[in-house]
Amino acid sequence: MIKNYKIGFSPYGFAAFALQEVPALLWLLRPPAENPLAGNAPATPLLGVLEQGGGILTVLLTLFLVRKDAPSPKFKSPYFALAVLCLAVYDICWAGYFRGAADGWRIVLGLSAPVPLYYLFAALWLKNRPAAVPCLLFFIGHVGSNILNYLL
Repeated sequence: MIKNYKIGFSPYGFAAFALQEVPALLWLLRPPAENPLAGNAPATPLLGVLEQGGGILTVLLTLFLVRKDAPSPKFKSPYFALAVLCLAVYDICWAGYFRGAADGWRIVLGLSAPVPLYYLFAALWLKNRPAAVPCLLFFIGHVGSNILNYLL
């Protein structure tokens, strides 16, 4: 499977990464007044490793691992539509967060779960199967940690 890939740069992967980072840029420019995520730490060391390791590996593979034979991705793909849906949910929930809507369920379902799912669907859209694997680790760590921190 890995023989079909090469180290390179994916402009589509970069666009996927940049679009997901928009709320972080807004946070730098104008942090929310109410900020329950400030100081958010992994709930357990294992979840922290899964979240950080899976997240970093997901982004690196999305940016720098490309298929040797892949044509430009199709925008009519169901994976593209699912990635857009995850990004829309994420951005809408961030808009609410910046306006003070920051309950535990919104954090878990609107801010935590959509990110690894977005990367999973983006990886599948880009036919980057190796990038899909760390997305699952990222999901377990990111969502699991926030369930423990904000719901239990």
